[in-house]
Amino acid sequence: MKKNIEKIIYILVNLIVISGFAAFIYFNFDRTVEFFCFVMQKTYVTKLILLSFMFFICAYISGFCLCMLFKSKSDELCSAYQKRHENISVEKDENNAKIAALEAKIQTLEAALNSALKNKQ
Repeated sequence: MKKNIEKIIYILVNLIVISGFAAFIYFNFDRTVEFFCFVMQKTYVTKLILLSFMFFICAYISGFCLCMLFKSKSDELCSAYQKRHENISVEKDENNAKIAALEAKIQTLEAALNSALKNKQ
């Protein structure tokens, strides 16, 4: 249930961002932008739509990569926790088996002691 809500929120946020970007492009379609390049020491003129589209795509891709990085880290932590939990449960099962074997030995020794005491009397 929680995963479904997260997916719905993710899709809604993406739709809102993309529709906001589309509205920005629609209202600023014919504008141009002048910017100075420090490396080339030149001033360039380009359409605002191209510059906005480049920034949007770069931001979207970098955000996706960042989320995948965090997701892989959390997946690694979850798998490590699962392995630790499995090891603890296996050790617990082994300890329970050892305890059961020792209890059986104790019962056998008690029965032998009782029979030896009865034979002695």
